[in-house]
Amino acid sequence: MDEQPQDDSLPAEDENDHGFEIGREHKGLSLFDFLDAMVGPLDRKAVGRATRDGHVTLNGDPTGPTATLTQGDLVELTVPAEELARTRSSHVPLLHRSETLVVGDKPSGLPFDSGRRGGPSALEEIATALGGEQRPRPVHRLDKDTSGVVVAALGRAAEEALTEDLGAGRARVEYLAVVRGSLREERGVIDVPLGKRSRSDSRMVPDLDHGAPSSTTWALEEQLRGYAIVRLIPAGRGRSHQVRAHLAAWGRPALCDRAYGEDDRVLLSQLKLDYRPKRGRPERPILARPALHAERFVRGDLEVVAPIPQDLSVLLAQLRRLFAVA
Repeated sequence: MDEQPQDDSLPAEDENDHGFEIGREHKGLSLFDFLDAMVGPLDRKAVGRATRDGHVTLNGDPTGPTATLTQGDLVELTVPAEELARTRSSHVPLLHRSETLVVGDKPSGLPFDSGRRGGPSALEEIATALGGEQRPRPVHRLDKDTSGVVVAALGRAAEEALTEDLGAGRARVEYLAVVRGSLREERGVIDVPLGKRSRSDSRMVPDLDHGAPSSTTWALEEQLRGYAIVRLIPAGRGRSHQVRAHLAAWGRPALCDRAYGEDDRVLLSQLKLDYRPKRGRPERPILARPALHAERFVRGDLEVVAPIPQDLSVLLAQLRRLFAVA
């Protein structure tokens, strides 16, 4: 068997996550194509502005996005990659609407609510879709990188009723996640109190002494060789990052969930050892965000399902093709 091409492009020593030393696998690429593969998808015009402003350097000097890289070059990016990101879809289809309730399908990459700097958000998109008739009252939120159902009530009474139903287990949100490993059991409960290390840290960690009581039920959906697809249901309304933190506490963080100890992307060459990317072109990741999707909202006889998004569908198709259990 021929030796796999080696990717020597590694974060530069003593640099942050946006300093890279160019290896032989990426020599000959343009600066933009390299950065787009490593921290993208990026907007070409935004990268051009960053190079002109000196926020992207090549061997310590300002450069342009079309500069050709050679082995041993040092590329440094001194602004957050998010500021150079390609605009993602901000459209939030409404999966269900009634007099008291609306359920939307949030894409990955879209914040649930607008930050201090403003910008598009799922809540804003839902309000626009409602035509300004009523102000949606959020009851179930999602992290920016998690896709799937988001739930808002229409009116104070509806909000109180839905909040009570979620707390009592009469309503729930079910998640699907892809994790590494083989599961010996088909179902279980992760019952671990969660808290934050600091106010500025969004991550939740196990805190047996002072954490908020939190539990998540899981069930095995599909076992593959070395990977598993699991369904997760947080008890009550759930807490910020609860599913992600409980998966990490279980020792099986969602695939690509860098905040909880996983690699930040999955490449086809990592799954299929004989795969070789096209020469002269960087390999784009199959998935570059946590493999977590809020798949359905259930309340009594109502069941609303958010379709699996394309990036997760591609990942699942490759895993099933390459690692199906005989």
